[in-house]
Amino acid sequence: MKSEGDCYESAGKYIMDKCMFTPDDCNLILVHAEVTGQGPIDGLKYGHAFILDGDTVIDKSNGRNIEMPKQIYYKIGGIGANVYEYGFEDFRKNVLLYKHWGPWDLETESGY
Repeated sequence: MKSEGDCYESAGKYIMDKCMFTPDDCNLILVHAEVTGQGPIDGLKYGHAFILDGDTVIDKSNGRNIEMPKQIYYKIGGIGANVYEYGFEDFRKNVLLYKHWGPWDLETESGY
């Protein structure tokens, strides 16, 4: 399976755009999580990135503009314990260290 999404880049760019000039006032959280696929990839566990703004998930991947309550998003995506959260400063440090949008710590069951 070849990765076709832009979730890590789109989530990274979103938090960067919103927090770059006001890092001390930015409460957004970048999330890298193992999700469970639906439709043609039903049951496949793979990595995905999105933003948390309080209890609201923001997902801008692949041109989407999804905003929904965290509880519903996590239920739909089958998101469990394999989740890494990064505030803006941790995001910035990881991008500079690894020279890519992620994932940095997340390892999934499928390797995707």
